[in-house]
Amino acid sequence: MEEISSQVEAELRNRLDEATDHHCVESCRHTVSTFSNQNIEVQVDNVRDHVVVVLHTQTPPVSDHIVELLALLDAINNAHPRQTFVVFPYMPYSRSDRKNRPRISVMGQRLPEILNKVLNVRRVMLLEPHDPHIKQYFVPTADEVPALPLLVDYIRNVYLPTMKREECAIVFADSSAAKRFEEVPSSLGIEPAYIYKSRLDNTESPTVKVVTGNVKGKHCFIVDDEILTGNTVLKDAAMLKMEGAASVRMLAVHGAFLDQKLTSEELMAKLIDSPVDEFIVTDSVPLGEKVALAKGKLKVIPIAPLLGEACKRLILGESLSALHRLGSELD
Repeated sequence: MEEISSQVEAELRNRLDEATDHHCVESCRHTVSTFSNQNIEVQVDNVRDHVVVVLHTQTPPVSDHIVELLALLDAINNAHPRQTFVVFPYMPYSRSDRKNRPRISVMGQRLPEILNKVLNVRRVMLLEPHDPHIKQYFVPTADEVPALPLLVDYIRNVYLPTMKREECAIVFADSSAAKRFEEVPSSLGIEPAYIYKSRLDNTESPTVKVVTGNVKGKHCFIVDDEILTGNTVLKDAAMLKMEGAASVRMLAVHGAFLDQKLTSEELMAKLIDSPVDEFIVTDSVPLGEKVALAKGKLKVIPIAPLLGEACKRLILGESLSALHRLGSELD
């Protein structure tokens, strides 16, 4: 996380230097002390009358880091900043956003309430949340910055120079992805295909049913917002290969790559020995040793330029709308 934070800081500093003479970017250090009773205490540098940007993403142990975030924000509040922005490259508990079974917690809704009502956070930015409606749990509504244009540009700049568009297919892994990313095929000039599946319970492995659309002999690009265990995409890729796909590449904004049943080494070994030819993700979640373990099968798109530009726009009060266009390019 420290590496991503320093990269975003550098991007923000460069952009503010170009845009205005009235802002300078400084690193705010904080210390976390853990006592014998396992309570923590956070202390921050002097941020009185400063604009503070807090960057927090989901990394294990997730719940411990959430408590640390709350303590950090409390310490910042006690230091009397001018304004605080909280930026979530990948918001923790964003998948726990619905009460779809009796007597369960809905931390995806409770966390925004705690940030708003207890810690008085009023400006939040979410990078490609798992479901767009989660931004409405914040008051005022959180800003949403899509990372999808990064995936589209990667396909356009890396693959299409050597692949004919008629030999490619954009594959949607489910109906939700098809609705959410419906502009991708037309923006690239590539025909879509669809995988229909069902999820009968709360497990992380839905049942793949059928592929519709022509994928025979084609280079297939599966586009989705997240990869967790990889179980779903492996089934999708196997079915696409059975249907005659020439290659299968998985592109996702968030590459969590976690499975509570497997170590990182075991999980990455499973993904290497799979029908998926390449995985392409951003570093919204720190990947650490997983890139090396993937042995060239995992490509990473840096998220820092996008976040740096978005943070600059938040601080200067500029619109974020331009970042939503699939054809937009960041300088």
